[in-house]
Amino acid sequence: MDTLVLVAVGVPLLGLIIFFGCMFLLGRRMKRLRKEGRVQYRAKPNGTYDNSSSCASGGSG
Repeated sequence: MDTLVLVAVGVPLLGLIIFFGCMFLLGRRMKRLRKEGRVQYRAKPNGTYDNSSSCASGGSG
């Protein structure tokens, strides 16, 4: 019984630790790559993509 409770609590907890650890390390890597200029920042970081001023409506083509 004790082993079952330990596994039922330990396995999800270990999964969360691994998940958030990977996200933390990937975030640090992206920060470093952006600082070095290898990865560009998004043009619109709020998540809205407005293509009304794109080249498609410019007429040159």
